[in-house]
Amino acid sequence: MSKSKFTSFSNKFPTLAEWNKNFRHRSSTAPRATLGNQKIAALGFKQLNLPNVKDMTAVEIYPGLGAWTSVLKENGFKRVLALEPVPSYNKWITGLSEQSNGVIEALKKDGYEWETYMDLRQPEYLGPLEDKDWTHVHPRILFTGTLPKGSRGEQLLAQFATCIVNKMAMHTLGRVQMAFWMPDTLYQKFVAPPKNHIRCKMSVIAEACADVKLVCSTEPEDMYPHGQYHLLHIVPFAESNIKSQWDVFEYVLKHLFVMQKQPLTHMVKTLGPGADIILGRLSFDPNILIGEMTAVQLDEVARKFDQWPLRPRVLFEDASVFT
Repeated sequence: MSKSKFTSFSNKFPTLAEWNKNFRHRSSTAPRATLGNQKIAALGFKQLNLPNVKDMTAVEIYPGLGAWTSVLKENGFKRVLALEPVPSYNKWITGLSEQSNGVIEALKKDGYEWETYMDLRQPEYLGPLEDKDWTHVHPRILFTGTLPKGSRGEQLLAQFATCIVNKMAMHTLGRVQMAFWMPDTLYQKFVAPPKNHIRCKMSVIAEACADVKLVCSTEPEDMYPHGQYHLLHIVPFAESNIKSQWDVFEYVLKHLFVMQKQPLTHMVKTLGPGADIILGRLSFDPNILIGEMTAVQLDEVARKFDQWPLRPRVLFEDASVFT
């Protein structure tokens, strides 16, 4: 599809049929979902209940048709940086920005790319807003957007949680709160507590680093294509509950979560020959099943493992467990 064939912005929000015709990619992969109901976007914002938005800049990834973008603008955000890499959506968002009196800025950047967050630190974007004081939530930045379905969305959310712990990407700018629309499957995994069969490494990181609240849920028909999404408000803790070194915690988590139905007494041996020596140094019963462990308990295992003189020194030979 050439750029000239992309649909220009209209004040009349597209129907599902119009979205199918003009925006849905004809490929073997599932199309990226976008909010298709402006009323649910408005309700989500109302229930999010953010104070002092007139002083805030929103960084929105994957705005799609801009239902959420419009709500942010209409409710008084000082600035909305809409990051949209897909040409058809980008043209639509560019048209929306041209009617926003300079509030909305359409940027052809991808929230999945590390370079995007480097660029956002430039003076013309977020550089002057840096606030390193983590005793308070950053008062002037909201990180928001609509996460894709499937592995791409899960990788993104896992990386965002990791970035809270390590103060990377958006969190180099401070204790930045987040509000993401995400598919039901991803939501369930992100908030899964101990003993839940879908609990995963990402669930543990989220538990350790942020207060997570469900704000609003869509009906399936509120999304293009249809499917249930949830708006989550994610506020980083002033201090993460992960006290061990990140590479050590990541190593322990990766090895233990291979078999969540096994007890720690069995799985601790996967950390290295003789690692079961740390079991007697724990403050809780080591017979606990891996899937029942809290983030704090897993962190305690990581700290005791790190203190063990004979632990492996080289923990990873390749990239992060979340990449």
